[in-house]
Amino acid sequence: MKTVKKALDILDQFSETRPVLGITELSKATGINKSIVYKILQTLMEGELIAQDSETRRYRLGSGIVNLAGRHLANLRPLDIARPHLLRLWEETAETIHFVVQENHSIMITQVYESSQSPRVSSHLGEIGSLHGSAAGKVFLAFGNQTLLETYLENGLEALTLKTITDTENLRTELQKIRRRGYSASNEEQEIDFCAIAAPIFDTAGNLPGALAIAVPPSRFKSKRVGELSKILLRSTNAIMDEFGTSVSLRSKF
Repeated sequence: MKTVKKALDILDQFSETRPVLGITELSKATGINKSIVYKILQTLMEGELIAQDSETRRYRLGSGIVNLAGRHLANLRPLDIARPHLLRLWEETAETIHFVVQENHSIMITQVYESSQSPRVSSHLGEIGSLHGSAAGKVFLAFGNQTLLETYLENGLEALTLKTITDTENLRTELQKIRRRGYSASNEEQEIDFCAIAAPIFDTAGNLPGALAIAVPPSRFKSKRVGELSKILLRSTNAIMDEFGTSVSLRSKF
């Protein structure tokens, strides 16, 4: 088992910033004797978990890593990964928490943890919302496929409440702001007495399997509170993406 632990320590040294390493570098980073590092690398090469450059003789992760990751991702269900983080977010904020997915030109709540506070925002599983009125919907418009946005705008923007953005240029400006700060907000734009902030969750391919939202009543939707909640929300979405293995470069969309 000690050898397995050493092999894992060696594999863990390869990263986006250090994709190629030599035996001496690996030995210094792990504290493992160079001869043992060499033997472990040879074994890992047999399983194609490590590859060696024929010219520099240095090492990098092999195609076997990609194959293993592919099998894992094929069975990965975003909500299963996100659920523990949703619970922690619910406990930390005491507000209503949603996991939301895109359904054609709408959004749907697929998980909800309702606040115990009074007043609170109430929601139910399977609830449908608009892309332009809801906080989560605006996340999909801001960070999703450009074709989705253009197609959606062609159909016009329905006024769901007096605060709904119905002008296409105003919505484009709003989406630019969302991309810059990394999260969206809806202040009674989807329905009266319903405010929310939401942030995107990117997978390893840069797609959006879901968005995480915090819903609060207007009485608590103040700038200071929104600022506090947005920091907690982004911390949660980043923790979820850590589990997905989403690269930093993909997250830098915002």
